[in-house]
Amino acid sequence: MFVSANVYEGMPARLYRSPCEIRRDMTRISKQIKEADEMLSIRNILVEMISECSEGEPSKWIPELEEIVCEARQSLERLNRLSVALDSLSTELSETLCAVGRI
Repeated sequence: MFVSANVYEGMPARLYRSPCEIRRDMTRISKQIKEADEMLSIRNILVEMISECSEGEPSKWIPELEEIVCEARQSLERLNRLSVALDSLSTELSETLCAVGRI
């Protein structure tokens, strides 16, 4: 969407994505966050794994636990990046709506 310049207010001509496009991206990212959150029930994973492995020697299942923790950290980093992207899209949507006079 193109918004022409407004010399009176000192606004240059700008090109904006449509609110519909921005909302579509926000919905997609929100869905990814929800899916990742559902898969990342680390407490349940650890409790289940410990109960299965507790009969064996810790030296055998500790590396597996370390791998799960590493994957959980990576998932958390991804969730944080998705959250930042969602915040950016929210800001973009607000600016777009303001620019087209809907706010």
